Formats: sequence, structure tokens, C-alpha cells
Amino acid sequence: MRMLNRLGLLALIGVVVVSACDDDETGPTPERYTATLSGANETPPVTTTAAGTATFTVNGNNLDYTVNITNWPAGRTVTAAHIHCAPPAGQTTCPPLKGWPAGSITTTGGSGTIALSDAELAGIRGGGTYFNVHSSQNTGGEIRGNLVRQ
Repeated sequence: MRMLNRLGLLALIGVVVVSACDDDETGPTPERYTATLSGANETPPVTTTAAGTATFTVNGNNLDYTVNITNWPAGRTVTAAHIHCAPPAGQTTCPPLKGWPAGSITTTGGSGTIALSDAELAGIRGGGTYFNVHSSQNTGGEIRGNLVRQ
């Protein structure tokens, strides 16, 4: 009888241990931001056929990005792309918080990873930031969209 009790206790311990080892754990939800890009979102608004979407995923101090642009106007080149800081009260624009290397965003978009400093990451997490793509025609920005945390 004692042997049966021991076997029962061992079986119970085994069930508890297996239950505690949940292999289906997916970890924390990724920190992800999206932006819908248009000329109407620029300040002041610009007339353009270009539109786009951008997705940013924080990975430690790296930012994985995918930017998709459609209908970029012929004859215009991409001159810059930035995430801008949150505008101060009463203002609608703000200096760049993080710029993209030349050529990494084209007239159709781009994808990759850029490194962020702790201050840049804190700025993005603070909210109110926006991403825009500048052009040879609209040097202040061709298309823009606010970063929205998902």
C-alpha cells in the first residue's frame, strides 16, 4: 500500500511539473507602431498622388521598419525620411528625432533595421511622433503619418 501511495504522489508531482512547463508561451507582445502616409497629413498639406504605410517594430534598441509607398509622382526624388519628435503645444511640426540613411527609402518604400539611442526610443515611446518622406518638390515633406502604437 505504501508503494502505491508513493507512486500516486510521484504521478501527481509529474503532472504539476509538466503543467508548469508550458511550451506554448509566446513571450511579450512586440512593441509595434504603424503610420498611414499622405500629403494631406503634411503641414501645410501638400498636393501629391503619393500615399503609403509604415510599420515599425522595436527590437531592443533596434527599429525594424517596412515602408510601402504607392503612386510616387514622376520626376520627384526622395531626399530624406525621418521620424520627427512630438510637436510642442501650439506647433504642428518638430525637428527630426531619427533620420534614415540616404537611399534606404525610395519612391516605392524600403525595409530594414536602424539603431536607436535610448533618447530616440524614449521619444518614440512618449507618443506624438510622426514619420515623413521628403521629396525634391516638397522639401518639407511629401507624405506624413503619425506613429500609432498597436
